[in-house]
Amino acid sequence: MKNGLKHTLIVILGFILITASIFSPYLTSFIRTQEDFEMENGTKLLKETAIIEIAKSNAEAEALSLSANCGWFNYYGIEYSSDCYLKATIIYTAGVKAKSEDFFLEPSKEKTTFYSFVDDALAGKKGNKIASITFEPLTEAKKDVKIYGISVFNREIPEQEIFIQNDTHKLGIDLLWGGALSYLEDLDSNVQAVSVDGKIKVDSNASDRYKAESVNNNVNLINRNDTGRLVQQSYYGTLDYDHGVYMENDWRYNPVQGGNQFNDASKIVDLRVTDTEIYIKCRPLDWAKEKEYITPSYMEATYSLENGGVHAKCRFVDFSGYPEAEATQEIPAFYCIEPLNNFVYYKGDKPWTNGKLTSEPDLIFWPDAGYPNFYSKENWSAFTGEFEDSFGIGVYVDNEEAFLAGVYNRETTTNEDPSRDSATSYIAIVKNRTFKSFDPYEYEYYLATGDTTEIRNVFKKIDNK
Repeated sequence: MKNGLKHTLIVILGFILITASIFSPYLTSFIRTQEDFEMENGTKLLKETAIIEIAKSNAEAEALSLSANCGWFNYYGIEYSSDCYLKATIIYTAGVKAKSEDFFLEPSKEKTTFYSFVDDALAGKKGNKIASITFEPLTEAKKDVKIYGISVFNREIPEQEIFIQNDTHKLGIDLLWGGALSYLEDLDSNVQAVSVDGKIKVDSNASDRYKAESVNNNVNLINRNDTGRLVQQSYYGTLDYDHGVYMENDWRYNPVQGGNQFNDASKIVDLRVTDTEIYIKCRPLDWAKEKEYITPSYMEATYSLENGGVHAKCRFVDFSGYPEAEATQEIPAFYCIEPLNNFVYYKGDKPWTNGKLTSEPDLIFWPDAGYPNFYSKENWSAFTGEFEDSFGIGVYVDNEEAFLAGVYNRETTTNEDPSRDSATSYIAIVKNRTFKSFDPYEYEYYLATGDTTEIRNVFKKIDNK
């Protein structure tokens, strides 16, 4: 009996040891690290520069075989140079399953680096062996592509929401919505939400203004009711492709940072966060189509708190090769909370001379109103509360004067967190621009909060730089 028990214990112990040897590297791969994720700090998979001879055929892809056991990873970097746009496919093992996913590279005469999370990295998915990376030219290639290095990393899985703040503002993005700006709180103006006859009002010192008890002292000014809201990049391209349908209309090619109309999430490609800045890169979904139709494009955004407000740098590049299309672009699309529903802008012709501002206190849903444009030579507009000195939030884009604006479900906000309500106020700085593949586009915008005098002063300093 003792021998039998001893044998059983040996078998159990052996099973535990074997199981531990198999799974412990995977389990320990979730231990959080704060490593600096640059090429030299990763697990290197190339001993010398690899030459990819794609120049010999502009139609065929060439594969770089690796067969590299590299430990568990959820993020990789590729150092390369190329004279053409490339589509690449990485094939790796995730446990016992083979995974294949595409990524895209821009031309660069000098050494440059592309970084990316693997698919579903934010859900804890990892790979443990790379089999190959295939490179396919999307534009004319004249020289070989050089791959100088490939590194993999095991990055800490970030929280869904990322925040930075200073003395005056708290800013946040949501990684399930492409890293679009989803949170902005003014920390310096005593902004409150109160309930008046069942409707939410928002203002500085709102409890005193409305003689009502505050229901929210941490008011998020950005509407985040769905993927189409937020403050985000959105671009309109051709209708001449396998398009989707939205609101019973055939819908243009429409990469949207937040995701698609079904509230599916764009893929997070890269993320870098410091105490003062958030950098995000995503592969956006096509607004009117299902999540399987992720666009072959990238959006990048860098957010910082400076000059008394928010500074955002945006970049977009499309690799689809779809036909060019003239369209009105939103740079950016801006959705704030609806209790701030009085639209304010400068209508005069003598900018930055403290001229009188114009208010539009009764705007309705913009399609119902015929997509009204308002023109401001000070390049900014804002939504405020109902009093002359009410608190508000404004948006500025240098050298852009046309603003589309409206309010959806005016004065119907009932949620104590108005950022989660379906009612919203909307601004788009609109610009006619030809949508082109393989043509990177960049712009910057600024946000400021306070009464209209404070907002205007912030933007005047920026404009005078």
